[in-house]
Amino acid sequence: MAIFSMRVQVVKRSSGRSVIAAAAYRSGTRLHDQRQGITHDYRNKRGVECSEMIFPKDAPAWVQGIDREGFWNAVDASEKRRDAQTAREIYVSIPRELSPDERVRVVRDFVTDSFVSKGMVADIAWHLVPASDGGDNCHAHVMLTMRPLVAGGFGNKVRHEYIPDPQGRAHPDGRVMLVESNSQSWNSAAYYETCRLRWEQLANDALQRAGSSERIDRRSLLERGIARLPEPMLGAAYHMKELYGRMKDRFGQYLAAKHAREVEQRATVALDRLDTISPAEAMRTVERFRAWFDRKLDHLPMAREGPMPDFSTPSHSPDMER
Repeated sequence: MAIFSMRVQVVKRSSGRSVIAAAAYRSGTRLHDQRQGITHDYRNKRGVECSEMIFPKDAPAWVQGIDREGFWNAVDASEKRRDAQTAREIYVSIPRELSPDERVRVVRDFVTDSFVSKGMVADIAWHLVPASDGGDNCHAHVMLTMRPLVAGGFGNKVRHEYIPDPQGRAHPDGRVMLVESNSQSWNSAAYYETCRLRWEQLANDALQRAGSSERIDRRSLLERGIARLPEPMLGAAYHMKELYGRMKDRFGQYLAAKHAREVEQRATVALDRLDTISPAEAMRTVERFRAWFDRKLDHLPMAREGPMPDFSTPSHSPDMER
């Protein structure tokens, strides 16, 4: 069954994350972080079908012919703050009913139309891993720049402010309603909703071309009038096995067990709350746990000169390669 899944997260130094490590992990490549002097090698990572970078048509000369390592190091060097936000990542689930060529085409069209056309640089990685139900889990990770390209570097971020509604609308309690001053801001919630709609349209068009009757719907269960809770995150167990393997490599048996207990405790607290809160809050809780889990995975790999060994012990790869 085709499902709609799109998530956004920001790569932030304040969370201890590196944009070079994130790019290497998503693309399954070996990249050297010049600022930290660390080499991130994920050439043995499973499930990466292909990857590519897309630049705006009017990109300046300094990015012509640049490779992934050079570009993301330039992005990292352009940010001076220790709590800088260095990249934005979009995760999209691709309908498994599509052929490999069609999966590449639909994601490329979506990224070019929704992000590259606005001046962002996109680094796309297509992943194909076994899902919890035994089928294919097809998805893509899209890393996007936070600043537009200019001659010799990067420009200012395209931001927005919250201002009183020009139409004079107010909340029921009398408080002034605030709206975004720039709906075209790269951080705009309205712009993100437009991207969600565009992905729904492109994916459904691709399904129709493939002769499939399946369709995806960006609306929530409540908006569609379906009275049930979202399904649980079935891939959590596989995620934890992968995380535990990486922790053993870095920390040794004792500290790996200590960190594994922290993961289990956080998962238990997060998932036990799902029966006592609203469906909307339940979805937010699951997303927060997924984001926290991502940060754990990004922090663990050590620098090494050779390819990273494969620590995945289960017969299936994780349901959501992150």
